[in-house]
Amino acid sequence: MTAQLADTEMCAEYCAQTGRLRILKDGVPLREWFPPNSWIAIASVAGARNWGTRPDSNELRALLQSQMSLLHIG
Repeated sequence: MTAQLADTEMCAEYCAQTGRLRILKDGVPLREWFPPNSWIAIASVAGARNWGTRPDSNELRALLQSQMSLLHIG
């Protein structure tokens, strides 16, 4: 999931095989979580539909928007 604001590109990247979740800004990792922290991060903003273990694009978008707000981007 990628979002573009002004000249900043933000991306939420989830690996289903490992459960790793990363937030990247212009291709540079800002945050990285592994299970169970990655699942908790997703479930905390997107609800507990899959308990964060199989996020869809809407759940990753919610996480990305939350992180952008916390980082004061946008």
